[in-house]
Amino acid sequence: MGNSSMRIRTLISFFAFAFVTLLELHAQESPVAVKGVIDLRNYNFKQQGPVELKGEYEFYWNQMLNPAIEGDTGEMNYISVPGSWYSLRYALPEIERYGFATYRLVLLLPERVDEVAFGIKDVFSASGYFLNGKAIDYLGFPGVNKYQTVIKYDRPLVVATVQGQAAELLIRVSNFDYRSSGIVGGITMGLPDQMEQARDRELFRGHFLMGAFLIIGIYFLGLYLIRSEQYRLYFSLICLLMTFRVGMILDLPILDEINLNGLTMARLEYLIIYFFAPFFTLMIRSLFPIEFPKLIFRLIMWISVIFIVVVVVSPISLFSYTLPWFFALFIGISVVILYVILLAWNRGRSHAPAFTLGLMVLFAGSLNDMLVEIDLIDSPYVIHYAMFIYLLIYAYIFADKSDRLQKMSDKLAVELSQVRNNLENLVEERTTELQSMSLQLEGQKKKLESTNRDLVEAMNARNRLFAIIGHDVRAPIGYARQALEMILDNPDVSNEERDELLKMIASSAEATYNLLDNLLVWGRSQTGKLKATMVRFKLKDLIDESLVLVNIGLKDKKLKVEVFVSEDHYLEADRDQLYIVIRNLLSNAIKFTPEKGTIYISSKKDKGEVVISIRDAGIGIPSSIRRKLLDARSHVSTNGTNGEKGSGLGLKICNEIIQSNGGWMNIESKTGTGTTVILGIKAAKK
Repeated sequence: MGNSSMRIRTLISFFAFAFVTLLELHAQESPVAVKGVIDLRNYNFKQQGPVELKGEYEFYWNQMLNPAIEGDTGEMNYISVPGSWYSLRYALPEIERYGFATYRLVLLLPERVDEVAFGIKDVFSASGYFLNGKAIDYLGFPGVNKYQTVIKYDRPLVVATVQGQAAELLIRVSNFDYRSSGIVGGITMGLPDQMEQARDRELFRGHFLMGAFLIIGIYFLGLYLIRSEQYRLYFSLICLLMTFRVGMILDLPILDEINLNGLTMARLEYLIIYFFAPFFTLMIRSLFPIEFPKLIFRLIMWISVIFIVVVVVSPISLFSYTLPWFFALFIGISVVILYVILLAWNRGRSHAPAFTLGLMVLFAGSLNDMLVEIDLIDSPYVIHYAMFIYLLIYAYIFADKSDRLQKMSDKLAVELSQVRNNLENLVEERTTELQSMSLQLEGQKKKLESTNRDLVEAMNARNRLFAIIGHDVRAPIGYARQALEMILDNPDVSNEERDELLKMIASSAEATYNLLDNLLVWGRSQTGKLKATMVRFKLKDLIDESLVLVNIGLKDKKLKVEVFVSEDHYLEADRDQLYIVIRNLLSNAIKFTPEKGTIYISSKKDKGEVVISIRDAGIGIPSSIRRKLLDARSHVSTNGTNGEKGSGLGLKICNEIIQSNGGWMNIESKTGTGTTVILGIKAAKK
């Protein structure tokens, strides 16, 4: 118990560290550059901290501006930073992935700021920086062709002196090799002491993570040497890979001491990422060899080897394009491994739920970084934190497995000392008996659980049906009966009163009919007999027929209906079922719209579907009720604007019908602003 509680406390501490770290990564709201100028005159660096210089920069394609020469400008466009200049290719066809360019940004600074620091992150693949005409740093050398360019893309911290409240930041960028081009990672500016403190915190996290990965890796490597279990070796190698990965992501000072060139750094970064896939696959297969399909395992290993060989033998202009394909491979591997772990979980293998949790964390972090790498999202790298949490979970699993194995070993040693004769037969008999009993109990448990669920569902359905019949069916019939008795018992009743009573009878009959129709559909859906017969029909005709049916309710509340449904919109669905849906939705709109209100019906085509919207300007639906409307396990019924009653079945039946017809249904509403019900049904050709 002592070791277990200690491991739990350690895990809680590590998770708290990761959580605080991820909170620090969340960027604050900050000023944005507009038309090449970022206004920071009202920005308080001391209180608000560093700011990311993002927004619109001046962009000079295939030009190396000389900051020392005033008026040295050419054809200029605006570009969004951070981001690749290749994103402008649709607006400016002359822009290519490979080439050179100059970025220009005017900084309007607060008073009494005479020194600033810039944090540079991921500028591909060579760049030079000038502030007010003076060179402040070079990452490699940006040339006008491939042979003049020296690539380098680390993440340094640059300090520069400024005079006055206006400063010009000029950045020359060249890229003739890498898949991404331009200022992809962004630039952060702040006071030098703030930037140094932020860098120190980042280095602290990096050293902490590297130390944790290194210790865990060496520990499990030692366990592997003591007891040769393959998963420990692969787990150790993954930890060591993450040690190097963290060092490269955080650009630790030790890398500057090694003095590797940009091409070697890129090759190492890709190799670390690509080696992770085969090692991770080997580890999972060693844990669940029976569940892991052999053919898929071999396929994954061969494809991983191909990726690694491409990185080793090809130039950066080729292997940098393999990352999106590796992303697809990673998704496939994750799906396979998830299938293996869930299969093991279903078979009762130990720690399978924890393995699943770890895989989900790792998948989320890896997915984020992959999307960042292929320029689909703008987000910080989090794989090292996700990997840290993942390795903690797996370290706990493996430590617990070792602890359990040790306890089992001790127990067997005691039994060996007690039972010296016929031990093998005794163990085999006990094992067979336990397995048989376990299988029997598991089968009985599943049967009981299934039977219990069926009984509970049947009882709930029966109770709901009796409640609806006892309340919602009985009430309108009672109103109709009272109205008829008043007409029969009072032959001298005025025509006006007689019309009102007849309207009450008609309204009660219509409500009872609709409710019984809904109950029949609901009953078929509960027994699984709700089937859709697909036919082609015009949506406008269906809307017109539905409006005729609810015309009494519209006239009674003096409501106006505006229909914006195209004559060219045809649906492929069960017409009778969709008629029930439209009728229910119109009844709801009438029910919750005040007198003299307006109901809007519209349709549009989108991606092979006809999207139907029925909107009212009524009382709206609170969010607490809206979440329960489509939940089959909830029962919610609200009164209309004139006290109209409901059964709580209408929207659930509509949702089940739409789903049986291969469509979808959404409800958008806010209290006091009305409700919009949106349906998506497959469109048919005219």
